[in-house]
Amino acid sequence: LMENKKSMLFGSVLLGGILLFSVYGIGSSIASGNYEHESEEHEYENNRHASQPQGISQSNAQYVEECGSCHMAYPARLLPAESWSKVMNGLHDHFGENAELNENTRKSIQSYLVSSASAQGQYRKMLRNLGNESPLRITELPYFIRKHDEIPSRYIKGNDKVSSLSQCNACHRGAEKGRFDEDEVVIPGVGRWHD
Repeated sequence: LMENKKSMLFGSVLLGGILLFSVYGIGSSIASGNYEHESEEHEYENNRHASQPQGISQSNAQYVEECGSCHMAYPARLLPAESWSKVMNGLHDHFGENAELNENTRKSIQSYLVSSASAQGQYRKMLRNLGNESPLRITELPYFIRKHDEIPSRYIKGNDKVSSLSQCNACHRGAEKGRFDEDEVVIPGVGRWHD
């Protein structure tokens, strides 16, 4: 009987310790911002305030001028630093086009993109499930694919006002400023999109 009580006491202490460490671990994760299960609404609120237009540095102005002359100047935080380095080091074959820049301009833009790239903060959700991959396209990110997988192809590829998911600013009016709120999505020729 005494052995049984000792076993029950030991089990209770062990269970209590496990619960205590579990609660402590979850609390630490939440406090440090590493808690992966925060709601999308909470993340949007954080993004909405954090993604207000920032001052344009010299490098950023160059990025907008040089890269934005051919396509939307994608917010640097949408890709990891390694991806931006690959993109900027491969401008001789930039998705089938020669987009080479003089070396000083290329280095300046690359420095801006790499230093502003997403590694943490409000865009970390974009990089979930990437592992060690460094995709060259934002449209290759698992998060991006998941958020756009229900949109019928005819609304994108069959729509001459959009034509590709890479044309973020066709449907997301605040895309160049880093705003991608689902409630503000308007697909040209279709109207508001609700998931």
